[in-house]
Amino acid sequence: MYAELVCRSNFSFLRGASHPEELIQAAAERGLSAVALADGDGLYGAVKAHLAAREAGIKYLIASELTLMDGPRVVVYAQDARGYANLSRLISKSRMLHPKGEAGLPWRELAEGNEGLLALLPYPVAAEQVGPLAESFRERFYVGMCRTLSSGDEARVAKAKALAKTLGVPLCAHNDVHTHQRSRQPLQDVLTAIRYKTTLGQLGTRRLPNAERTLKGPEEMARLFADCPEALERTVELASRCNATLDGLRYHFSEEDLPPGQTTSTWLRELTYRGLQVRYPGGVPPEVVKQIEHELKLIAALDFAGYFLAIWDIVRFARSKGILCQGRGSAANSAVCYALGVTAIDPVRMGLLFERFLSMERKEPPDIDVDFEHERREEVLQYVYEKHGRHRAGMVCEVICYRGRLALREVGKALGLSLDQVDRLAKVAGAHGEMSLELLKEVGLSEDDRRVRQTLALAQEIESFPRHLSIHVGGFVITREPLVEMIPVENAAMKGRTVVQWEKDDLEAVGVLKVDLLGLGMLTALAKCLALIKEHHGRELSLATIPAEDPKVYDMLCNADSIGVFQIESRAQMNMLPRLKPRCFYDLVVEIALIRPGPIVGDMVHPYLRRREGKEPVEYPSEDVRRILQKTLGVPLFQEQAMKLAMAVAGFTPAEADGLRRALSHKRAEERLGPFHQRFVEGGVARGYTPEYVDTLFRQFRGFAHYGFPESHSASFALLAYASSWLKCHYPAAFTAALLNSQPMGFYAPHTLVADAQRHGVKVLGVDVNHSGWDCTMEEGGALRLGMRMIRGLQEAAGRRVEAGRQGGRYASVGDLARRTRAPRHELARLALSGALGSISGSRRDALWEIQALGPLEENDLFFGMAMDGTQVELPQMNVAERVSKDFETVGVSLEKHPLELLRPALRKRGAVTAAGLERVRAGARVAVGGMLITRQMPPTAKGFCFLSLEDETGIANLVVAPDAYARFRKDIHGALFLVGQGILEKTGKVLNVKVQHLEPLAQGIPG
Repeated sequence: MYAELVCRSNFSFLRGASHPEELIQAAAERGLSAVALADGDGLYGAVKAHLAAREAGIKYLIASELTLMDGPRVVVYAQDARGYANLSRLISKSRMLHPKGEAGLPWRELAEGNEGLLALLPYPVAAEQVGPLAESFRERFYVGMCRTLSSGDEARVAKAKALAKTLGVPLCAHNDVHTHQRSRQPLQDVLTAIRYKTTLGQLGTRRLPNAERTLKGPEEMARLFADCPEALERTVELASRCNATLDGLRYHFSEEDLPPGQTTSTWLRELTYRGLQVRYPGGVPPEVVKQIEHELKLIAALDFAGYFLAIWDIVRFARSKGILCQGRGSAANSAVCYALGVTAIDPVRMGLLFERFLSMERKEPPDIDVDFEHERREEVLQYVYEKHGRHRAGMVCEVICYRGRLALREVGKALGLSLDQVDRLAKVAGAHGEMSLELLKEVGLSEDDRRVRQTLALAQEIESFPRHLSIHVGGFVITREPLVEMIPVENAAMKGRTVVQWEKDDLEAVGVLKVDLLGLGMLTALAKCLALIKEHHGRELSLATIPAEDPKVYDMLCNADSIGVFQIESRAQMNMLPRLKPRCFYDLVVEIALIRPGPIVGDMVHPYLRRREGKEPVEYPSEDVRRILQKTLGVPLFQEQAMKLAMAVAGFTPAEADGLRRALSHKRAEERLGPFHQRFVEGGVARGYTPEYVDTLFRQFRGFAHYGFPESHSASFALLAYASSWLKCHYPAAFTAALLNSQPMGFYAPHTLVADAQRHGVKVLGVDVNHSGWDCTMEEGGALRLGMRMIRGLQEAAGRRVEAGRQGGRYASVGDLARRTRAPRHELARLALSGALGSISGSRRDALWEIQALGPLEENDLFFGMAMDGTQVELPQMNVAERVSKDFETVGVSLEKHPLELLRPALRKRGAVTAAGLERVRAGARVAVGGMLITRQMPPTAKGFCFLSLEDETGIANLVVAPDAYARFRKDIHGALFLVGQGILEKTGKVLNVKVQHLEPLAQGIPG
């Protein structure tokens, strides 16, 4: 028997060349008694290895190789729960003593905190280097020896034997595993080259000499150590002493700040009923009380009350600071979350399914997402750190993996391709690095080139390998016990952030709860818009007081007038709006959910629209089905409906129904759905439904494998969609200013947002140092004044100085501006080029001349900002094309003319109509239209179709490019700024699309 004690997985980050699951599976297949991952200073792959070992039926040892600042590297194994806590704590300290990516402990830290731990020295060193540490472990220290069939093997073995004898400790064999099979060695070599930032040809002795550091079976190891069989026996002995398991983790949520005499459950109950009085001032409906009691009982039984209280506390803090926030996701299925003010959707009135959120059968942690203004979320995150302490709170990590183009780039460089070749490869590769022979030829590379072939093959092999840790978008783990003893914690690259070493799926697998505190740009924009309305219109509004069900808002949306609106501003959503014709809030819930991969793949979109338009009858095979699907005209659009149908039609229990939902949303959904299909069909037929109906229903469910939408999630988003629509409809200037002040966010560039505002009658004024603040704002008469934040390359501090300097009155000259703001010359030049000095100087060129004539612009210079040269020069003025080009270059938008106005003569020669003119062209006619490319989309569900949006001076034209046309025009689609397309005009009601037959670049630039 043999246990492999030193395996490096790909979670050693550019050392091991196998996934944890591959190593565990290979160990089980080769008959090993146990296996340990010994990745450096971390337990990054521990959960994946634990789950794989449980499935494969092999013992997994929790271990890590620790870096010592004043000693050799040592592999440390957890014997029991105390040992695991100590290992996690030691790794945390090692990581947090150093910047991200580095680690190291003083040997005394390990010596003094090694209760419940075993140690293995993988390679021999001098006895004095390790003697005191070995003594601190007493009977729990081993010396390792390894034969890799390379030079120096026997010398190392002899040295290991001598060291073990000197220290009086056992000798233990291992194979320093880097791969689960020898065929992975080329990839391991490439990983080494990437780690050293060099090529394979320049690696030299840093490259492993052979492929022997692979996982070997007992027989092969027995042959290697025939002269020392006791070293193999020791591996089994060491493994037998290690019984720590992640199944033993016991997570408890923080229980701080409870009033005297209260438990988490009683305090949650009190807060919930207080909240109900606010939600239902006229009296709490009996059905709501019934639902609340059901939820509180379940929350108490599952011991999740502390989790709900922590969420309530975070939301309470945000609102006390005036930070807009809103809970969403499955939490919106909970009446308790609604009563606590965490979510804004009444789940009882909406008929949402609580089992989607929490159930006794499932016993899995609830998942609550709360969105905050993205510019103020950091205040919330730091509050959590401050309240709970960094030893009990940490953000969830995200493992950044090699994907597609990144894989091609790094593998190509390691194999010696030039940067130019790598760039050309990556530019034309698909999302997952796919590459056809035609694309290779297009970029001037040959499939006969060995390095190109190897690059393509190894890039596919490295796909999904971990590259480094990042921070999850908002996940937080908060614990009652020390977090550092449950999961290793390390510093993030971002100042003030610490992260746990496990990603969200790992946390869920071992029952650790996380809180998702997310940043949402639209909440920032809404907060700024409401503030502008209060300041300039004297009307105080909130998300709760925006008038509901305004017919004017729905009229606007029926015309697809939704640029800038949350969730329904995309090309596909704007095509859907005139067809769906939303007239109430629930229509928006459906609209948001309908344009998703799930309904599209499941063929639910067209049946729903046909039934809504009265072109297809709505039939229900039973009253149960009617109750579930009546809101969506017999078409299952939401995950909750899939769960309800599984219970009503096929007799699933709530836990089985949620298992179906989880299978549908899993990345390997197709293989996980097999058992459910048969169970669903048999259950449905047994309950009187026809096999055809049940099978059709399940086929529709399969669409959710391509991302189905929860109804609760869609309803939460619909609230923000309606609020942003109402503000756009009634306060377009304030709404546009808020969007511009919240960039980057949303679907469209600032020039498109400004053009849309102008089409809605908003007067837009340019950036000017005598009128503009840093932010865009409003002036008398409702005009929108662009702010200095629009000027590319101008720092906020510089803009704020200009704004503050105006307190002494308007600027009279460029020199006056320079003296009062103490602005350096490059900042003045940015202002001049953007046209922001128009009120104190003539043209942009005049302003630049004046800036150059100023004396030294150094902070303490006596002549700062004074003109040193009074020479008057008549400079040639920029023509309109130059001014428009400079506007887009410096501000991103031109208020003088749209570039397409300057290109219109060229378009007329080609017979092109304007975007607005498309409405006057009959359906089926051949037409040409040109514009500036503002969006390009190729959704995975579009079967190779590409969708383009071209903006001109009148609006936006939409083009549909079929796969064959895309192949012909791909280079121009991805490389040109201005395009002209010719094709057939398709009309469906108010929806216009040009089906492209020919496409070409319009011009390389704006004509002078």
